[in-house]
Amino acid sequence: MEKQTLGHQQKYVTKDERVENLWKKLIGQETDLSEETIAWMTRRILQLTAYMPYGCALIAYRKQNGDFYMGRGTLIHYEADFHRKYDIERIQNHVVYWDIEQQGWRTFQIENFLEWKPVVS
Repeated sequence: MEKQTLGHQQKYVTKDERVENLWKKLIGQETDLSEETIAWMTRRILQLTAYMPYGCALIAYRKQNGDFYMGRGTLIHYEADFHRKYDIERIQNHVVYWDIEQQGWRTFQIENFLEWKPVVS
């Protein structure tokens, strides 16, 4: 994975590290969760977004109204539908995915993420 410099710093960071740091900051601003919990959430979301272009995942999160939601999602058709590659750096507050049950593109806010598991047929 290619590393880039961060501003005037000599430290090199990967795209995943840049995104993880941004998400930690955003989740921290929106919640009162511990740093450990926020770090776990960002790692799990990174794993989810890396998995979904190749398979189906069971995703659990809270909707904006506070209701619990669990559904099967994928990004397999993302590139065909949006005519560009899926780029995690485009994720600011919401993760987009294709909801298999509802047959449509949906999003969830990163601070409302709970967990995910691969779906194996």
